[in-house]
Amino acid sequence: MARISSYVNDESVQATDKLLGSNAGGETKNFRVEDITTFLNTSGTLNLNGVVEQFIINDIALTNGKFKLPSGGNGIAFSSVTSLKVSLNSLSNINVSNFFNHLVTQGLKISRVDNIDEFGQYILSSVNVATVGDTYATFTLTYLNGNSTLREDKFYLFNLDNTGRTDKNFLQSGINFTAGTPVTITHNLTKFPSVTTVDSAGSHIVGDIQHVDSNGNPSNNHFTITFKASFQGSVYVN
Repeated sequence: MARISSYVNDESVQATDKLLGSNAGGETKNFRVEDITTFLNTSGTLNLNGVVEQFIINDIALTNGKFKLPSGGNGIAFSSVTSLKVSLNSLSNINVSNFFNHLVTQGLKISRVDNIDEFGQYILSSVNVATVGDTYATFTLTYLNGNSTLREDKFYLFNLDNTGRTDKNFLQSGINFTAGTPVTITHNLTKFPSVTTVDSAGSHIVGDIQHVDSNGNPSNNHFTITFKASFQGSVYVN
């Protein structure tokens, strides 16, 4: 066998290229680049800032690094997932329950390791271990965003992702209020917010607030506010 330094460098690495090496048993083997990549991505050997688990469809006991729908099943859209059963031990048999508990009330992203465009982003409401000693927990989820479906035997990364979860707010300043005349504020926050009104001197002024639009219809994007005195001020909406 020639010296390694005598071989020409391959400057166009492809997934099917092979590397020569020894396996765990000491045998000389070829190793494909794509197989090495898959191993690193799914074994937990690399730090991906999360936990890698494999999605299974059979309603069987969960082993290390596996997760499933509560009663099994396949092909469910990320947007339809409200609950999952998830192993509390990683693929490398490390207990990761503290990490999962840390994510409760936070944003949880579940993304396919070999295709990050397939993912679901959720609020993780709870991690419930039904019986002391169980090696899996039931995750209760609220869907926020995502694309595609869960696929049998594919590997998924569970990690913290609070993208887009910062609280929305709205400010409208320089409003001329007239005593007894309702002013309609359009905030488009899609919620019934708290409202603070401050006059030009910085004093907090309390008015009558009705969460309706200009036609008097209930609305989570508008409200009307009425004061007993006339003044100029700003409205802060959270």
